[in-house]
Amino acid sequence: MKFEDLKDLLKIFKESGLTYMEYEQDGIRVTFDSKKMANTQVMPQAQALPVENVSKETEEVDNNNYVTSPLVGTFHSAPSVGGKPFVSEGDKVNKGDKLCIIEAMKVMNEITAKESGVIKKILVSDNQMVEYGQKLFIIGE
Repeated sequence: MKFEDLKDLLKIFKESGLTYMEYEQDGIRVTFDSKKMANTQVMPQAQALPVENVSKETEEVDNNNYVTSPLVGTFHSAPSVGGKPFVSEGDKVNKGDKLCIIEAMKVMNEITAKESGVIKKILVSDNQMVEYGQKLFIIGE
């Protein structure tokens, strides 16, 4: 992505009245967030970072189901610091079982399994910031 393209995207974002926008092209993801941009300055040396490559293991299990984050916040794998995680890889879960907590603005939001299956992979780390729609777990049969 060229710097001119980035400037054009920023102009579109500002003129649209949107408060949040993501754009991805050729493995580069750009995120605009007016709430965060209000307190920051754009540096001329800023570069877009490439999106992490998806591992072959993840590609192979795409026929499984993903549990995604319904909001932006902090991922917590356990009900308390140092506590036993709700689930681990290989655990069998039933529809409605608690999988994790996403903390947003000091509110703890429980994320539950939408269907029964086995936790094939946990895609995020404890206390990691997650985005809306970010994949958290792979649940398979």
